[in-house]
Amino acid sequence: MGLEDSGRRREGTSRGPHSILHAAGLRSSALRPSRGFLEGGRGVDGPEEAQAAGPRLEELKRRLVRAFQRAVLRGSSRRLREEAAAREAQSRARVESALAGLRAELLEMRFQNRQLARTLLDLNMKMQQLKKEDEMETASELQSSEDNAQNLE
Repeated sequence: MGLEDSGRRREGTSRGPHSILHAAGLRSSALRPSRGFLEGGRGVDGPEEAQAAGPRLEELKRRLVRAFQRAVLRGSSRRLREEAAAREAQSRARVESALAGLRAELLEMRFQNRQLARTLLDLNMKMQQLKKEDEMETASELQSSEDNAQNLE
């Protein structure tokens, strides 16, 4: 065993396939019966070792479940981000479409407003013309009635 191996053992890491067990603080002997056979559903080693391995196995199980959940959440969060981006793109497209529709309506209203203004100006000019014509008719009738009155005298 070299210096590199002793440093790894102090850090709790290992190169072998049991590195996860070392990181969890478990010995590989705690996971398997030392004699290899079961007697009446219990290991040959005795209840003390089974009791000592129980909490460690539970801790390892919790760690593995949490790691798996984080991995699933990362994958699902990526999918959720992609779905959110797609929804945002659809939302932007709908907003842009609605804005384009509003712009078109505003341009139409602007055109109609200008037409209405022209129509009102034309009507005002005609009213002024009719008023002048009426005044001229009234003045000419008045003049003709005065002329008739002078002629009769």
